[in-house]
Amino acid sequence: MNQQKAKPSILALIFFSLAFSAASTAHAVIPQLLGPLSALLSVIPQILAVVGIAILTAVVFARDWLMGLFYRIRESVLLKTIALILLLILLGGGVWVIYSGLQSGQPYATTMGEIPLEKQPVKLSWPAFRGGVARTGQLDNLPGPTHPTISWLFKGTGGVVIDFSSSPAVVGSQVYIAAAQGSLFSSGGAVYCLDANSGVELWRYDTPVQIFSSPTVAGGRVYVGEGFHQDADCQLHCIDASDGRAIWTFRTTSHVESTPFVSQGKVYFGAGNDGVYCVDALEGKQIWHYPSVHVDMSPVVWKGNVYFGTGYGEYRIYAVDANSGEEVWSKRVSYPAWGSPSADGDTVFFGLGNGNFIESAAVPQGRVTAHNAETGEQIWEYEAEDSVLTAVAYRSGFVYFGSRDGNVYALNATNGTLRWKSRIGSPVVSSPAVTESAVYAGAANGVIYRIDIGNGNVVWQVDTDRITGGGPIYSSPAIANGKLYIGLKDYLLCLGEEDMIHEMLEQDDQ
Repeated sequence: MNQQKAKPSILALIFFSLAFSAASTAHAVIPQLLGPLSALLSVIPQILAVVGIAILTAVVFARDWLMGLFYRIRESVLLKTIALILLLILLGGGVWVIYSGLQSGQPYATTMGEIPLEKQPVKLSWPAFRGGVARTGQLDNLPGPTHPTISWLFKGTGGVVIDFSSSPAVVGSQVYIAAAQGSLFSSGGAVYCLDANSGVELWRYDTPVQIFSSPTVAGGRVYVGEGFHQDADCQLHCIDASDGRAIWTFRTTSHVESTPFVSQGKVYFGAGNDGVYCVDALEGKQIWHYPSVHVDMSPVVWKGNVYFGTGYGEYRIYAVDANSGEEVWSKRVSYPAWGSPSADGDTVFFGLGNGNFIESAAVPQGRVTAHNAETGEQIWEYEAEDSVLTAVAYRSGFVYFGSRDGNVYALNATNGTLRWKSRIGSPVVSSPAVTESAVYAGAANGVIYRIDIGNGNVVWQVDTDRITGGGPIYSSPAIANGKLYIGLKDYLLCLGEEDMIHEMLEQDDQ
């Protein structure tokens, strides 16, 4: 009798445990991507299959026992309710399994073969978030894909569930990307190195904490942080770019969502509530530390200074000396400073706004500001309709950025006047990639857009729901070798035309 009373208590405990784990995400601009509930949901089909087999076995070999159970259920309201819930779960799971099986037959779910390239036009480093101080997501100046042809699709191998919200870095014939990954009883992170032409995994480096930070590559090494807002005692990792071997780690007291910036033998990065660090790129030893400020954005190093901002406490943007860490100037700003700064000439650009990656604030606010790099004085500002969480990309006299208001913007970099505004209709928290002819952006509706750089018209769009099941895009696209690389919920996607790439290389040889 006591055992029967204990059953509802156990069921209630399980229910509230799952509910708590689903609702315990940190209140930060960047959400926790994976948790135990995500992993549990991912293995529900396997659990349902086992339950189904057990039921079939029971039907065959335990008919008398089942008959007695049927009469007990008929006389018990509680058992009727439990049986009905289990039946609904089994039916829903069966539909889900059938649907997943049909989806798995798509031709894009595997690597589609290597494209042999005799010459690699890309540079041998990707030293910062979005590739450099301009934050364009491109370094080789080759045009991006003009048609959304799928070259390959890579699914991570390091966990039950994997999230590629980190942004890729492309160096030579390799592409590097980090991931958050989890299973039923644990979570962690990983850095992947893939062949950029085929999507074949070359190596994987595992970390004990999930990763949102994006890899930077310089001097044959990969630098990446770990952790989310709820994590503490996280590390910056230095990895051998050729084989994934650990070289050194640097521990902080907080989290490292920030993507490091590598310049002149030093690595600069934000460490959440632990401020900003500068460490030696070779040995990982601390050079200086700027404390008492919460920094999650990726700093930019420009003309001897390091520029960054904060979205916690008093909203400010800063410039500190790149060699000593001494403050050069700081300026109060109206909104939280989330968008990683970019720079050109004597100007530094910042994206500001409230809200976070998941939702807008009750009263949405967003802005891009331009400041004198030497003094910090504001040159101009442009008000958006919602938060600007993306990096502000600079190219050829204009700046480009996305907003949670569902638009991608192009402004004159000198005075901030609007060149065009392209209506996407879905929040853009992924930083756009900018080439000579196009702007590429991913949106919260799971769609990738190519936008004409001259007039802001959408040229084409790819709905990733038809490829991987969709989901919001947090990863920022990289353009290299004429292709587009971007992280999705479970996959790294490569778009590009093989024939176009070969034609470009042949023209370079002539």
